[in-house]
Amino acid sequence: MEQKKAKKIDHEEYKEVYGAALCISSFKHLILSPESAMNLQASLQATIDIPRVPSLNGLIGRCSQPFEKQLTETDVNSKQCRLSINKVDVENAVMPLLKEEENVEKGIRVKVYDANGKEYPMTFKLWAHKLHVLKEGWIEFCTDHALLAHQDFLKLWVFRNLHTQDLCFFITSRRLQEFQPIKKRRLNA
Repeated sequence: MEQKKAKKIDHEEYKEVYGAALCISSFKHLILSPESAMNLQASLQATIDIPRVPSLNGLIGRCSQPFEKQLTETDVNSKQCRLSINKVDVENAVMPLLKEEENVEKGIRVKVYDANGKEYPMTFKLWAHKLHVLKEGWIEFCTDHALLAHQDFLKLWVFRNLHTQDLCFFITSRRLQEFQPIKKRRLNA
């Protein structure tokens, strides 16, 4: 008797799982109204730690999880004029949001926003075939926020503008009294 009951429960669970899978697979054929699409996008974004900036409300579409970076001497050097971004962070946060026609080697025009919603036009680029960087507006951002090497830690999000579909970054900073670089341990693959 217990075996029949167990089989019935398994059958019911499978029925529910297959029903959910069928429902989800039919979504690709569903055309949503703009209002429904916005509501669905908002529900999906609720699971991601997205920037909470009033001036960006309604602009943030697909969004990465945030990542952090400790500023280095070269990041704040006015002769370098670029923010380097770790390869792993680029692979996890930026690459999934790129469109097929966007070419990192040629450079992608992006808008970078600060915690006040101020916009800084920059270029995201693969520099010297090995280093991903934000360039061209970076020094203005650095100067406006009086950023310091080793003491300032950036938190970066990458997102698509909901209206223009342009690639954007949102950056906040926090200052610690740490004067030495923090070494990241490399994972052996």
